[in-house]
Amino acid sequence: MLVVISSEAPKKRKIYHKMGCIYAERIKFQNRLEIKVEQAEKEGYCECKYCAGLRGDVRTHKAQILSWTHKKEMEFKFDDHTETLYIKTKIGFWKIYLKDDIDKYLLYHRNIFEANTDYQELIRGEFHRQKDVKQTDSLVKLVEYIDAHDKAKAVIQDDYHNLPRRTKKQKKYYKQAERKVKREAVKRMDTLFAMLERQNPSLKNVSIYERSSVC
Repeated sequence: MLVVISSEAPKKRKIYHKMGCIYAERIKFQNRLEIKVEQAEKEGYCECKYCAGLRGDVRTHKAQILSWTHKKEMEFKFDDHTETLYIKTKIGFWKIYLKDDIDKYLLYHRNIFEANTDYQELIRGEFHRQKDVKQTDSLVKLVEYIDAHDKAKAVIQDDYHNLPRRTKKQKKYYKQAERKVKREAVKRMDTLFAMLERQNPSLKNVSIYERSSVC
């Protein structure tokens, strides 16, 4: 990740800033340098307290978050107590937090989502780690993933055949959606058979081929 430093910073005030930090904007043009965060720390620079961590990213991306809210129809809420960013879309609820020991963001997805559920109840629900998303220091990448994921999920709910299959990643996601739809179809069939068997116990002895004719 690139950060901003001042080449003329006093020894006791060697601080690096994230792009978009209000304090980075105050550095004179002739003194402004953009270097990798690892290099900045190696040279004795410390991170800016204003733009550090997830809280700092929310601050520096304030204008972009406002744009995402309108263009992508997302709701953003930053929890000061847990330092977690919650993102609500039309069909999903997500949370992002910073794992301190690796200084990277992790993305989690709520297991069950209903649009009319109270916000506090959404927070208390169970989440799973989105394992196909690598640990990252980019908030933008995670928001873009969430947007693409939920758009694809909306397509699947309508008809997974409409998913794009141009890239290798898109083809992989299409196959995953296809398998999921087939599994759900089998579950629905099993549920139907169970209901029929409760109504007519003699059906338990009917073979699977005979069951097909029953339905």
